[in-house]
Amino acid sequence: MSNPLSPYLLGITIDTTGIANTQVVATNLSTGDNLIASTDSNKVVIFNAADFTNDYTNGDIIQFENTGASKGGNSITIDTTKGFQEATLVCHVASTTQMVI
Repeated sequence: MSNPLSPYLLGITIDTTGIANTQVVATNLSTGDNLIASTDSNKVVIFNAADFTNDYTNGDIIQFENTGASKGGNSITIDTTKGFQEATLVCHVASTTQMVI
């Protein structure tokens, strides 16, 4: 296993249809651990896999979901031979339509 204190940065960018300053949830599918952070005004957020409660290992899949005003997702498979990995979340604006029953 990797040293949980070793930083491992994962960069997420929201695509042009997404909205800035929204939350992104990062889930390590191997452990079920979650991290939550907000994008900045440039639609970017950086996660550190070392911040997960449990250890991360090479090959863990980290699933990212944008929540709030825009929705979208993507994943990164941790490759510890790389110092930084990034992905773009393809988003759509969340529906604001209410259904009345």
